[in-house]
Amino acid sequence: MPDESVKPEMTNERDQALGMGAKITRRDFLNGVALTVGAAAIPPEMWAAAAADLEAQDAPGYIPRQDWPARKPRRVVRDHAQGPQRRFWESAPKPVDTGESYDLVVVGGGISGLAAAHFFRKAAGDKARILILENHDDFGGHAKRNEFRAAAARF
Repeated sequence: MPDESVKPEMTNERDQALGMGAKITRRDFLNGVALTVGAAAIPPEMWAAAAADLEAQDAPGYIPRQDWPARKPRRVVRDHAQGPQRRFWESAPKPVDTGESYDLVVVGGGISGLAAAHFFRKAAGDKARILILENHDDFGGHAKRNEFRAAAARF
């Protein structure tokens, strides 16, 4: 069994490093309480209405494009790749040099791709040319997967 006298000292140092020993002002405490009470006073119907307004995919009747390979089951994508996709390059138009140049090309418009473009723009300035390639009809990726509905959490 490990020596118990070592554990509290490590925990105390860690707590101190995290700022657990810092004093909190009365104003900060009251601001935190006011924010919590204000958020708790919002009716669940308003939370649901606000969430539906923010994202198009949350609107009733929204149907994502089904012709995107990424939205189909893997079996369908695999079977599709065996036939018409092999012939694609035979019928596809030849690449054309447009003369465009970019300082950064981001493959994927998910949260990481958008963040990379944002921070590059901040570092390189407003004149930086950035191209973001995304194969879906909306940006943001799957960042919306961990959403919780206020109406479902009634006590």
